[in-house]
Amino acid sequence: MGKRKTKRKPQKKLKDKLDVQFNCLFCNHENSIECKIDHTNKVGLLSCKVCDVSWQCVVTYLDEPVDVYSGWIDACEEVNKQKKLQALKQRERATNREDSRSPPPQDRLDPFDEDDEDY
Repeated sequence: MGKRKTKRKPQKKLKDKLDVQFNCLFCNHENSIECKIDHTNKVGLLSCKVCDVSWQCVVTYLDEPVDVYSGWIDACEEVNKQKKLQALKQRERATNREDSRSPPPQDRLDPFDEDDEDY
């Protein structure tokens, strides 16, 4: 007679842990940003150990430290976009002011100009 097969227990799948420390956008140090999530108060906190930059946002029960870090990156990009738009608007205003102050360009040649070639 044959042997009975032993029942193997299913192997547990190891869940990959996501990073909790990240690179700082301002001081460029590696693993200097530490992320903490307070689920009871629904707040995600980021802080840099080197340059003391900190940021916080509202989190849900699904959010992980990676989500808080990516939210910080998105917020920084949004601020940079707004600053660029403001700078462009200020440049446009400055050029409009200079255009209104400057005399109109003279495209006509001066008939009494002595630099003209004589034939």
